[in-house]
Amino acid sequence: NLYKVGKVWGFLKYYHPEIGKGNFNWDYELIRILPEVMSKQSSSDVNRILINQIEKLGEVVSRDTVDKVKDIKLTPELDWLNDNDYLGAELSTLLKNLKESKRSEEHYYIGLTSRIKNPIFQNERTYPSMKHTDDGLKLISLFRYWNMIQYYFPYRNLIDENWDDVLKAFIPKIISANDELSYKLTLLELIGKISDTHANIWGNDEILNRFWGVKFAPIEVNIINGKVVVTKVYDEFDEKTDIKLGDIITHINSEATEKLIDEKIKYCPASNLPTKFRDVSRRLLRTNNEFLQLTVQRDETPNNIKINSLDFDQIKYWENKTPSHKILENNIGYIFPGSLKKGEIDSIMSMLANTNGLIIDFRCYPSDFIVFSLGKYLIHRPTEFVKVTVPSIFNPGEFIFNQPLLVGEKRNDNYKNKVVIIINEITQSQAEYTTMALRIAPKAIVLGSTTAGADGNVSTIMLPGNIRTMISGIGVYYPDGTETQRVGIIPDIEMQPTIKGIKNGEDELLDRAIEIIKQQK
Repeated sequence: NLYKVGKVWGFLKYYHPEIGKGNFNWDYELIRILPEVMSKQSSSDVNRILINQIEKLGEVVSRDTVDKVKDIKLTPELDWLNDNDYLGAELSTLLKNLKESKRSEEHYYIGLTSRIKNPIFQNERTYPSMKHTDDGLKLISLFRYWNMIQYYFPYRNLIDENWDDVLKAFIPKIISANDELSYKLTLLELIGKISDTHANIWGNDEILNRFWGVKFAPIEVNIINGKVVVTKVYDEFDEKTDIKLGDIITHINSEATEKLIDEKIKYCPASNLPTKFRDVSRRLLRTNNEFLQLTVQRDETPNNIKINSLDFDQIKYWENKTPSHKILENNIGYIFPGSLKKGEIDSIMSMLANTNGLIIDFRCYPSDFIVFSLGKYLIHRPTEFVKVTVPSIFNPGEFIFNQPLLVGEKRNDNYKNKVVIIINEITQSQAEYTTMALRIAPKAIVLGSTTAGADGNVSTIMLPGNIRTMISGIGVYYPDGTETQRVGIIPDIEMQPTIKGIKNGEDELLDRAIEIIKQQK
């Protein structure tokens, strides 16, 4: 019964013109009927409650005939409105009439950004002081999120599980989450179901910080071939502790790392497994204690070591010592977009114009938007590189392709030598978008491994408890319609670091990029 109420409540929220005008507090209307719904056993009794609620909203007018849109990626999933056995004939008819009702392009609960057209979820109450024993507010949270995804997530067709089944499964889960931590972990698990690296619980959340651990080991690990490998040691690390690059951590506080990964990964929402590994590896070495006990394997020999943990602000996690550009051996140009100053590309390309090849290292997030400013040098004529889908307020659940965007221009100083673009799981969102554009260059090669698979401008979602999450708000595709979400940017040459290379302090991907350029004819 609650599953039916959640679906009908969400459909009415986005399809009924009176709700779209803001004439009803739609959260309140759910809270108002929930006690009666919970007291009923039969489906027909719940149907009657929903019929009465719809009739209370007032009459609707049928819309005029609408011209059919040609280039549709997703259509609304509304076949369930025709299920008389499930809804009963009267409720089914009311809902089908609403589907064809006259609606405005303006809506109280949903808007679109002016230029990009990703959704704005507006006028949603956040209930910052909610009690976590309040089943009504928890159901608002679940129903609100589920329906936002159902009608305004551009990649709902890529969700692994049947989205209806997810709603059914999470009703008892959310109701039984009777404290703040279990509520937030339940939402993290729900958010993870949409497989979008943009989707998480964002902000400095004290409860979740305590769950993961407020202190950090001053080392970085990556999951390589199923092993937790030390890939960086920060300056703040105690030099007396015997830990080195390439060491394999097998146990943390006597627990096997495989077990810890299995327990934690469901709370690390991401588009694909490499990015889930990226995010869970950042949390493995967090603790609320002053130290961590590690079992470390080096050259097949295990060793138990004690490592001090530090407050977050004691470790220079985000310190970036890589320059925005330089010239490497053999007169090869190198650009690191994570260090760019705004508007710096023109001067950089002037300096690198006569190099034998160019490496663009997207193992970072660009500090400046360079799709067009760099693309004009690498791509010799305007060329389609991307097309996007945008949602509809008038027809919720529909996503329509826009015209493809172009990158590049005809000019006398185009860069004519080989370009190697390096990517990995750090390459996310704007970095993925930029790679899509620059790989069109005539002599471009993309080298590396699966990217984060989360492209497109983000839309913020607020949930009860003042919880802030986000989604990718527009669909991003290659001009032929090929997906980028979840699959990420697929490299031309697949390559990942090896444990041996990490031990030796090598940047194997950069070395390979240099070799590719040196081999060009």
